[in-house]
Order: sequence, then structure tokens, then C-alpha cells
Amino acid sequence: RFQQDDAHVFCAPTDVGAEVAACLEFVASVYAKVGLDHELILSTRPEDYMGSEAQWDHAEEELAQALDQHGRGYKVNKGDGAFYGPKIDVLVLDALR
Repeated sequence: RFQQDDAHVFCAPTDVGAEVAACLEFVASVYAKVGLDHELILSTRPEDYMGSEAQWDHAEEELAQALDQHGRGYKVNKGDGAFYGPKIDVLVLDALR
């Protein structure tokens, strides 16, 4: 049985795009090897959040650019980010979809 709940990437603001891109490639390669499809969802700033608007704008832009460059397509879930930052949800699709 395999279960991955979540992951966190801690890096400098200048490295966010490259780190997220590397994570997306890793996820895609692992799921491809085991024959699973997945969807990507960008969750953005919630109503109650920590940090400045500029920090959030930068983080959301970096995640969106990494997703765009990944080329898989993604949905946006406005306001569903964590209080400390935006997130990318990876939903694994199985036979029951």
C-alpha cells in the first residue's frame, strides 16, 4: 500500500520556480512508471493568510509559471491555499475516477 499525504518545499524565493518544476517532473515520472494518471490543481490565497500580498503574488506566479511550463494543464482552486502559502494538489486518478 502506498500513500503520500503531502510534501513541503523550503527554498529561497529565487528558487521556487525551479524547485516546483523539478517536483512536477518527479511526480509525473513516478506516476507514469506505475501507470497512474493525475490532475494538478493550483490552490491560491485564502481569505485569512500570513505574509504580504507581494509575497503571495510572487509565490502564486512562480507556481503558475512552473505549471504552465510543465504543460500538463491544471485547474485553479481560488482561496484554497494554506494560510502560509499557495499549494499544488496532485490528484491521482484510478479506475473509479
